[in-house]
Amino acid sequence: MLRIFRRNRDQLLRCGTFRTFLKGCNDMTRSISGTRRSSLGLLTHVGRRSGRSYQTSLGTNTFGDGFLVPLTYGASTDWYRNLVAAGVGTLTWKGRSYRVERPEVMSGSTPMRAWPMRSRIMLQLAGIHDFVWLHQSPVNERMPHRVSRV
Repeated sequence: MLRIFRRNRDQLLRCGTFRTFLKGCNDMTRSISGTRRSSLGLLTHVGRRSGRSYQTSLGTNTFGDGFLVPLTYGASTDWYRNLVAAGVGTLTWKGRSYRVERPEVMSGSTPMRAWPMRSRIMLQLAGIHDFVWLHQSPVNERMPHRVSRV
C-alpha cells in the first residue's frame, strides 16, 4: 500500500476524492492528537490568507531544542506554508502545549535517526525523506493550558 502511494503520490494528491479522504482522516485523528498516550501532535497555526486558526494532526517526535515532524506531502502543504508565513504556532504533544517557531526543513539520515525503528521503516517505505524541525520558543517554553479543539 505504501509503495503504491509512493509511486503515485503526485497524482493522488491532485485527486479530489483522495484529498477529501485525507481531510476525513485528519478530522478523526484530531480528537486523540496531543493527548498523553498519542504519538501524534496537534499543530495549531494561523492561515496565511484567511487569518483563521487551524489544527492539524501530525506525527511528532522530540529533536534538539524542539520537535521533528515529517513533511509527508511536501513543502506545498497548507500547514507548512501557514507556519512559515506566521513564523510561530502551538504544538500540543503528550498532553502539553508548546510554542514553536522557526520551522526548518531537514533531510537525510540525522532526522531519520530521531524516530523509533518501527516509524523509521514506515517513513522509508512511504518515501518520506523531508522533515520540519520546529524549534521550541525560549519564551514560555511550555504553555500552562491545553489548546481547545475547533
